[in-house]
Amino acid sequence: MTYLKSNDLFAETEPERLYWNFPRPIVIADHLMMPDNIGAMIRLADNIGASEVCFLGKEDEHDLGKIRRAAASSRDNIRWHFTEETDLHKIVPEGKTIVAIETADNATCIYDTELPENVAFVVGSERFGICEEVLAQCDMVVYIPVPGPTRSLNVSHAAAVALFEWQRQMLSK
Repeated sequence: MTYLKSNDLFAETEPERLYWNFPRPIVIADHLMMPDNIGAMIRLADNIGASEVCFLGKEDEHDLGKIRRAAASSRDNIRWHFTEETDLHKIVPEGKTIVAIETADNATCIYDTELPENVAFVVGSERFGICEEVLAQCDMVVYIPVPGPTRSLNVSHAAAVALFEWQRQMLSK
């Protein structure tokens, strides 16, 4: 077996063909605090081919240099922005189903849930999760089962699990 650069592998397998049949997802993050996590979310959204990343909160409260460094080349590949708007229906285009990735009383296991084709995923802050006001606006809530002793995931890891589970489900249709 020989190492193959990812660009060479993906040129052959064309994973972007997913978007010939399905709309690109949107990623929304509720008041992230850490620039490394914000940058990681930008990178992840670029990796999955999302149309944009929306960060709820004030841009001037963040170190944009650290965010750009963490996002690396992805910072220029995808639309990302901050907004103080909290009405998700003003942020998310009509027709998208808003899916929260959160532990909540009405949440279903992501692996047992049929995810919508046209989706906006919402993740919460590192410390407090998704605020109640934003969570109440979501159409669905899914959780990721965590079997280890630390029962919470880093926000970008949780988003990665959800986005790639969505991709897996769409490719199996």
